[in-house]
Amino acid sequence: MSRTSAEEFIRQFMSTVWDKAQIEAAEGFVTTDYIDHAYDGGLDALKAQIAQLHGAFPGSLHMIEDILVEGDRVMLRARLQGRHTGAFRAIPATDAPIDVRVARWFRLENGKIAEHWALLDTISLFRQIGKEPFALAA
Repeated sequence: MSRTSAEEFIRQFMSTVWDKAQIEAAEGFVTTDYIDHAYDGGLDALKAQIAQLHGAFPGSLHMIEDILVEGDRVMLRARLQGRHTGAFRAIPATDAPIDVRVARWFRLENGKIAEHWALLDTISLFRQIGKEPFALAA
């Protein structure tokens, strides 16, 4: 897969599956033995995470700032923007806007996503929805 087609493939995946929450479409983007390192599982873990995100932040969008392609690896840096209108990790909806940083890495195999890793600025997210992250354990 060329750099341009790998970048476009990941942009399409992010738009369709993550931003439009077309969860079942994920099956067309990933390999049959897909591994999701961020969500500790495979395709079902990915689908569950997308459902959780859109349950708490419906209509949220990844505003992609950078995409880097090197061989079979694609990395993106984005800002996740939305509004907290549903419960998130037992935190009731606050209607607060969110704007948090996220980084995602993908390994492609035969034109599909074989592996995924992610980092989300969870501390900023909790603060934006009115919860101090270290107070959650109390």
